[in-house]
This record gives sequence, structure tokens and C-alpha cells, in this order.
Amino acid sequence: MQTNNAVIGQELDSFSSKGSTDAKLRQEVNVDKGVIKPAARTIYNKIKAKYAGASEKAKMQYEQTESRINDLLTELKTVKENLNGRKIMSFLRLTFYYTLPGWLYVIGDVMFSMELIVKGWGLGQQNAIERYSLAIAIGLAPFFVKHIIDRFFEPSLEKGSPQLKKLMTAVYIGLGVLMVFSFCQIAYVRNIFFRYMKTDSGAVDNVYDILFANHGATVAWSFILVALMFVIGGGFLLSVSAREFSKRGAYKKLVKLENNLKIEIETEKEKLAELKCEHVEAKEMFSEWSNKEESIEQIENELKYAYLNGFQEELSKMNDDSSSKFSIDEIVGGVNNFHDFARQLVDHHSVNKKGSKYNA
Repeated sequence: MQTNNAVIGQELDSFSSKGSTDAKLRQEVNVDKGVIKPAARTIYNKIKAKYAGASEKAKMQYEQTESRINDLLTELKTVKENLNGRKIMSFLRLTFYYTLPGWLYVIGDVMFSMELIVKGWGLGQQNAIERYSLAIAIGLAPFFVKHIIDRFFEPSLEKGSPQLKKLMTAVYIGLGVLMVFSFCQIAYVRNIFFRYMKTDSGAVDNVYDILFANHGATVAWSFILVALMFVIGGGFLLSVSAREFSKRGAYKKLVKLENNLKIEIETEKEKLAELKCEHVEAKEMFSEWSNKEESIEQIENELKYAYLNGFQEELSKMNDDSSSKFSIDEIVGGVNNFHDFARQLVDHHSVNKKGSKYNA
């Protein structure tokens, strides 16, 4: 059984100082049980309280850490289930199937507007910035469509009522059919252009005059449907692209959270093991001090030792010419041994003090 130096140290210093003071005053060795006994009891109570508090503190921290680990494990399980339920598109597929085609629709609309609207209207002929600003403004119409799709179409399709989902599905199918029809109509117009530009290359009249004279409605609808293709295709593809990139971002955050949770759980487990050791150690030390009388007697002996050690060290300083042959280690324990040793110290002190009343 070891005493706690942090608790008993101050009292040991106090008794050592008292022994040193008595030696300086040439007083006899005086270990007052009326002082040592209460001090020993006080120290014992402090040590017991310290170990009891340390044991309870470690136990409480252990339980808190264990609860924290359980919470982390629950959160980790939720994150894993969330990850398993997510399907994300590969970066290359997302880029080449949706993002890049969507931007090509936007660029095509810009070029279409530049060639047929800006130049046709004769706007900004003296300033290139004006021409490009107008063409880009018209060409960015797919982004407005994308906003409508993001805000109304997709939420209704994913979380709407069954009837609303059926309606949105029908709209999507209808737009798909319209895109196919537009593509076929543009193909028909290409056939007309090919006929007049290749087979009638020697005609005197302007080929566009012939086209609009014979197929005016078809050519006009081709311009309308091309613009519609740009808006629908660009809007929907960019909407899908943005949504899938958002899913990828959320997926990466969940993966990062999963890794952080695993690291934190391992750290908390290490902390839990340390707290368990602290709790067991404090509990064992508390048990060692369960024998009150034996513990108090040990503390008393240490206080006596401190007093006599201080007394002897002071005597050694005051009597450098004399060689002291006494040692504090002669105290083995027990009242008789202690008093015998005290008498030896008094006799030694009296012999070395000139004019002492104890001198023969």
C-alpha cells in the first residue's frame, strides 16, 4: 500500500519543518500523538475521498464514452444504409451523356440566334459586344427551362401524388415524341435543301426563293422546331446534369462522413480502454485503503519519520564537527522502537550541546 504523495506531501513538509524548528531551538524530540493522530486521520480521509472520486469520475467518463460509441455506431449504420441506397452516375458518363450535349444545345442556340436573328435584324452592326450579348441572351433560354424543370417537374415526378407522377411522365414522353418529330422534320427539310442545292445547281433563280416559294411552311416550321429542340434538349440535359452532380457531391460527403465516423469510433474505443484502466486502478487503490486503522498507523509512521528526519537534518547542519551515527531507518515500527530512537537522539543532542542540563 502506497500513500498518495500529492495528498500527504504538504503534511510531511509541515512535520519535517516542525522537527527542524525544534532542533534549532535545542528542544527535545517531541512527537505529539495528539497532533499526529488527527493529521493522519485527516490525510486518510482525503486519500479515500480522492480515490473514491477518481473511481466515480472514471466510471462516469467510461459510461459517457461507451454511450458516445453506441451513438456513433448508430450514425455509421445509418450512413452506410444511405450509401447503399444511392445510385450515382460515373463522371465520364455524366459529362459526355448529359453535360457536354446540354452545353452544345446552348452553343447551337447562340449560333442560331447570331446568324439568323441578330444579323437578320441588323442589330449591333457597329459593336460586336452588342451582337454577342443579344445572341447569348437568346441562346441561354434553355437555362430558364432548366430552372422550371428543377423546381416543378422533377420534385413532382419524385415526390408528387400518383396522379401527378402520371401527368409528369406523360409530359416527359410527349416532349420526347416532340423531339423525335422535330428531328424527322429537320431531316425532311435537309432533303429539300439537298434537292435544290445539288440537283438544280444551274438554276438562275436564288435557291432560297425557290424553297420558300414551294416549301415555305415546311422551312418556317423547321426554324421553329430547331429552336424548340435547342430549348427542350438543353434544358432537360442540363437539369439532369446538375441533379446528378449534386447527387455525386452528396455521395462524396457521405463517404467522407463514414470515414470520419470510423476514425472517431476507433479513437473513442482507445479512450474507453484507458478509462477502464483508470477506473480499475482507482478502484483497486480504494480497496487497498479499506483497512482504516492499519492505513492511519502507516500515515502516522510517515509523519513521525518526516518529523525526525527534519530534526536530524537540522542537527547535522548544527553539528558538522560531529559524525552522527544514528539513522532514521532504525525505526522499524512500533511504539517502543520509536521512543528508544527518540531517547538516543536526545542523548546525542545533549552531549553535543555545551552547558546542557543533560550533560554530566
